[in-house]
Amino acid sequence: MNQRHEMRTGRFVLARSFASSRGLRVDQVIRYCEAGKIPGARFDRVLWQWVLYPPFKLLIR
Repeated sequence: MNQRHEMRTGRFVLARSFASSRGLRVDQVIRYCEAGKIPGARFDRVLWQWVLYPPFKLLIR
């Protein structure tokens, strides 16, 4: 089975929670997710939200 189609197991963090814990705005974190600056960020079509799977970190200079 293709790895993209497998369900990820484990805990995840919503982009909204990540933004509030880091002192960022939610729309700013969503733009970072869309641009690929947060590895481990995926758009969950069931929750219809951006979710971050560990290990995740913000890649900004």
